[in-house]
Amino acid sequence: MRATVLGLLLSFTQFCIADWQLDSDRSAINFVSIKNNQIAEVHRFLELSGAVDNNGLAQVDIKLASVETNIPIRNDRMKSMLFEIDLFAVASATVKIDVQKLAGIDTGTSLNTDITLDLDLHGVKKTIDANVKITHVSANIWQVTSVQPVIINASTFNLDQGVEALQAIAGLGSIGAAVPVTFNLEFTKQ
Repeated sequence: MRATVLGLLLSFTQFCIADWQLDSDRSAINFVSIKNNQIAEVHRFLELSGAVDNNGLAQVDIKLASVETNIPIRNDRMKSMLFEIDLFAVASATVKIDVQKLAGIDTGTSLNTDITLDLDLHGVKKTIDANVKITHVSANIWQVTSVQPVIINASTFNLDQGVEALQAIAGLGSIGAAVPVTFNLEFTKQ
């Protein structure tokens, strides 16, 4: 019993005092667009940064100019017409992590939990619920993965005019305004 308590205290202490940085090379945020009600395409962001501070406040920043759709002209149009990167270069998600809850996760195990994050996108800040799996990969690595896609509605973040502009310039009958987003984020101790 003493060993278990001591182990939990050591895990908690290590988690709290460490600087945890997002490993952008091992992390991903993907989203799906649907055009003409039947063609779904997966896109991603190539530049992410983030950290978890001593108090359990986690932040992930998405450089919107790094959007990758595998079609250069569409990348450029999304940057200028949808995201308006000259005005809104970065989207940020922040969440307060329950450090005590994480301290009880043994290395090699996971915890499924609901979180509430604050998303700042296109000049609009909204609270979003997400179901995530948090995995204690090793002493120096934690992963946070979406269990279910998070649905982002264009109108909620004043992106609906951008969607309409993309639809018109591409000559499409429709582009879905509700976009499923998935993520796999890996944090390492510095």
